[in-house]
Amino acid sequence: MIIYWHLKGKEVKTISLDKQIYLYSVDTSAFYDEFEYKIHKKLNKYYILKKCVKNTHNTVKKDQAKRILSKIGIRIKKYKLLLEEKLNENTNARKLREDQLIASKLVTAFESTLTRTINAKINCICDDLIIVRTYYLKVLENLITQGFIFKNEKYVYLTASAGQIRTKKTVFIKESLIQKHRDTLTCGLTVEKINGLGGVNINKYLAYLALCFSASDPWKDFNIDKSIVVDDMETTVRSLVDFVDDKTYQITRQEMDIPINHTDGCGMVLPRKNKKSMMVRLPWIKGLLVPFPFDKFIREKSKNSKVKDIYGKEYDILKDRIEVIFTKSQFKMWKYYSSWDEYKAFYKLHNCHASKCSEEDAVFRKAKLNYQMLQTLTDFSHDELMSVSAKTIEKITNIGRDRDTMLSILGVKESNKNKDYFQQALELYPELLNDTYSREVLKQVKKSIVKEAKSGKIDVEGYYTFISPDLYAFCEYLFLNDLTPAGLLDNGQVYCSLFKEYSTLDCLRSPHLYREHAVRQNIVDKEKSRWFVTKGLYTSCHDPISKLLQFDVDGDKSLVCADSVIIDVAERNMKDIVPLYYNMSKAEAQMISDAEVYKGLSAAYTGGNIGLYSNNITKIWNSENPNLDVIKLLCCENNFVIDYAKTLYKPTRPDSKAKLIKGYTKAKNPNFFIYAKDKSKDSVENTNTSVVNRLQKLIPNPRLNFRAANLGQFTYKMLLSDTNKYIDISKESNLIEKFNKLDLKRRFFSLVDEEDLYSSSFRYKEIRDILVDFNSNINYVVDVLIEYLYMYKKSSFKTTLWSSFGDVIVENIKRNVTNPLKGGYIQCNVCGDRTLETSNRKKYCDRCWKEEQKRIKRESWHKHKSKYRKTC
Repeated sequence: MIIYWHLKGKEVKTISLDKQIYLYSVDTSAFYDEFEYKIHKKLNKYYILKKCVKNTHNTVKKDQAKRILSKIGIRIKKYKLLLEEKLNENTNARKLREDQLIASKLVTAFESTLTRTINAKINCICDDLIIVRTYYLKVLENLITQGFIFKNEKYVYLTASAGQIRTKKTVFIKESLIQKHRDTLTCGLTVEKINGLGGVNINKYLAYLALCFSASDPWKDFNIDKSIVVDDMETTVRSLVDFVDDKTYQITRQEMDIPINHTDGCGMVLPRKNKKSMMVRLPWIKGLLVPFPFDKFIREKSKNSKVKDIYGKEYDILKDRIEVIFTKSQFKMWKYYSSWDEYKAFYKLHNCHASKCSEEDAVFRKAKLNYQMLQTLTDFSHDELMSVSAKTIEKITNIGRDRDTMLSILGVKESNKNKDYFQQALELYPELLNDTYSREVLKQVKKSIVKEAKSGKIDVEGYYTFISPDLYAFCEYLFLNDLTPAGLLDNGQVYCSLFKEYSTLDCLRSPHLYREHAVRQNIVDKEKSRWFVTKGLYTSCHDPISKLLQFDVDGDKSLVCADSVIIDVAERNMKDIVPLYYNMSKAEAQMISDAEVYKGLSAAYTGGNIGLYSNNITKIWNSENPNLDVIKLLCCENNFVIDYAKTLYKPTRPDSKAKLIKGYTKAKNPNFFIYAKDKSKDSVENTNTSVVNRLQKLIPNPRLNFRAANLGQFTYKMLLSDTNKYIDISKESNLIEKFNKLDLKRRFFSLVDEEDLYSSSFRYKEIRDILVDFNSNINYVVDVLIEYLYMYKKSSFKTTLWSSFGDVIVENIKRNVTNPLKGGYIQCNVCGDRTLETSNRKKYCDRCWKEEQKRIKRESWHKHKSKYRKTC
């Protein structure tokens, strides 16, 4: 496991890399022949030159810079045309250039059904899978239709998930491996059978196939024979909506019967089988399983325990001992199997796997609002905004002053169940906060918190939790044959046991583009608690809330907020706001072929830029006079663009509406994008009085002073394998010299995007291996480096040490801190000194406890004296 703190500009990120698999992620230039690659290098040279001239325009005369850029532009155009010409001419099967497979091209994949099926080794480079990012579609077409060669092995396209499609990435796999494991990954469903039954939408097919690549753990005790698939619960909900016509762009407020699939992506599992809601993956099956005692419902509420599956076969839930009820919406390729029995037979024949992707949290951590949720509440008063920001401001001012705050912002808290090694070290030995490296990290974290707060990320009384339908209503629908079930929740009601003491909640979801604050009454009582056994947000089947927040129940989460000020402001702003509604296009089926796969991917890669719409909507919300109708139209367009990869349809703006929309979107991005998106000052509007822009003045940026009095005394020897060990670093000059060289190289690790965090992690693993080659005793190597960095050099920068050897240091601390002869068991809350833990309630050393008793007596005396005066 490799852990490191990554300091990128003003951000600090912690990466935990336990059970990771390293994959190469290359772009289409990695498949150029020698001539094409020469052109590519010349193009890159001119792009870099163009950037340099732009960056130095203040020191170069304007006319001169313009002439230089014009000449560079001509060269770029010339070489681009030449490259495109050569790419069109080259129709041979391409080869992956081995010189492109360098450490900076490595990314990590979490364990998944796919990696387990092909037996990819943990914490090793796996070249069975190659991820390709597309820059030139012609190369992608060649790779898809002909595959490519690498080390005498042929690779063919496998899939592209929805997320990969957005970043123009495709996963390729060794042809020999997909031939061997295809039936396991597809549960025996062949392309020939799909085409024989009318084909499928290509991009949907690729997304469903990509389910096997989802990060997951095996669901070891899943029994396919104790599961069924039933029809979803779909009803109509009468609601007032703003209907947007995608042809005329007319917006009409009207009351409609809206068809809503309440179980879209959601099924049930018996609580004794799994006590928490969880996202699951099986071949062609995805979604959320929510624990619900449907067996108890049958016994108490229904004499009928029989139900038909989607193929018409009848099951007796109790006699057949059914534990899991999937819904048709979860079984993506159901129409290509003749029965559930056929799927089960293939599942067992081909050793298919069920996996858990994500489970409900055991301990929930407080959430943050984001600028999208905040900007739509346009009439925040100064006092209201100050109240909502108070927790964030307090946290910023307490950094360096309070031990618990310092530990919390570094991730040392109960809600973090996956602490990295540095966090584990701080939890075991908080005195480490006194080290210069910890303080350097805290400085960076403080900068990050201030920056985030100024961009709208502020702490609130709220949690993210899974959204669930009213499954009691689903059981009424399923077992009582009630097509209009009452359920346990009325319109306008939700159930969320996370907030038992709060009667009103603001339910939110990202992305938040329109004014989407669902203020609902939280009804938590004894009867509902018998049935709703998770900590999710349960919604009513009589409520159009899913249309307002635009959610499915396949694992979507809501930020459930109980902040009274936000709820008051939201209620005020939601007056006269109704859900948006439009007729979405349906995706058509195509025959699966290499040509159709390329056609589908190229369309998705060129027509699905949803970020443009989101940013334009943000411009309007932060303008002086936001136009809600324009925002409604952009939200409509955004939803069609999201589905464009599947439907290949986007509405065309009428000229009059195009002019109206452009009048609002031609503005620059709002001023707070300096903090939210790292925009330069000249690329944003001047600051105004919009809600998020006002945070820039409200959020303080105090100088960080480490004045916490209860940190205790730090000694670096607690990090050593033996606190009494003498280390003579003069004898290890070669090791130290090598470490310094590797540490210097580390500073030049590429930090371009998120993937580089993971490529850097692999290089820390390489550093570890190189240094251990000097001495096979890893404990001795770590001791030498600790002695050198903490005692001799007294360095403030120890990222390489902790990233490469964090696990060893944590084990050392465990041995040293838990020994009462080497520091004791607990830290005193007042002075930070170590003291033996004589009881679970002990919080102070003997000296501070005496002072605490005196303080308690003084307070008691003053209270008694005050009470006596009042009675007199």
